[in-house]
Amino acid sequence: MSDIMGKGLVYIVEDSIASGALYASQLEQVGFECKHFADGYSALVGIKEKMPAVIVQDVCLPDISGLEVLQFVNKQKNPANVVMITSNSSIDIAVEAMRLGGFDFLEKPFTSQRLISSVESALTPKEQAKVQPLVQSSDKSQDFVGESLAMKTVFRLLDSAARSKACVFITGESGTGKEVCAQTLHDSSPRSQGPFIAINCAAIPAELFESEFFGHVKGAFSGALSDRKGAVEVANGGTLFLDELCEMELNLQAKLLRFLQTGIFSKVGSSEVLHSDVRLVCATNRNPIIEVAEGRFREDLYYRLNVIPVKLPPLRPPVSG
Repeated sequence: MSDIMGKGLVYIVEDSIASGALYASQLEQVGFECKHFADGYSALVGIKEKMPAVIVQDVCLPDISGLEVLQFVNKQKNPANVVMITSNSSIDIAVEAMRLGGFDFLEKPFTSQRLISSVESALTPKEQAKVQPLVQSSDKSQDFVGESLAMKTVFRLLDSAARSKACVFITGESGTGKEVCAQTLHDSSPRSQGPFIAINCAAIPAELFESEFFGHVKGAFSGALSDRKGAVEVANGGTLFLDELCEMELNLQAKLLRFLQTGIFSKVGSSEVLHSDVRLVCATNRNPIIEVAEGRFREDLYYRLNVIPVKLPPLRPPVSG
């Protein structure tokens, strides 16, 4: 028990008593000490009395804005890193939080794994945390469109997500750098010495996809002249990136879901059960919520994959006037 204790004090600033208690329980299970504040002013008093190791706080509070609390924290001596929470799907809020010195950004609903990963990343000393992730990824950042604060927000999220084994779902316009984003995530993760395998789901004919994904044995179908490993097997110990995931047909989505649930698969034409340990990173330029609503994408698969959502900003800012 002692090996997980003493990670540090975390202040949770959340007006929902139930949500605050849930976050505290999840963090306490891995060794953090937590204190919950239900409004911004009481949090300010607590911060004045003692600066915690990390602050997890909602943007929307009943008395003052969470962004005001963030600004207050950053004016203190030795400020804690602040992880912001919102229920609004807006890159603008994330950018503003980053501009004001926020460490990470969680969009509700998020998993306990995502919360723990973010808080553990936020334990990094403030000065180091502001520089190190961007320095480490500077060679990758040039492959993205621009060096905007929005993209730096994405890099902060990737740095936090890299420590986790959870699935990552990247959404954004074509050309915004989704594969570079996935490669950066892989390179920053404990799996960086393993393979990074990328598949474009839109470029593979439906009748060949299962073979490309799981592999096949000799004689499995016309033209199968020898055994062949699929992407799942080749990516064992590393990362499998599925681009344009929403182009995958429903019957193949069911097989992907089964693999995610069990970690086992069989090659086409074989009954032998094989195992592969891969981290799955997916991407699409479509809106997956709409795809689910219109029946083109399985809802259960979406929630299984969308553990850590990463939304890339558009290529160009909206034109005003």
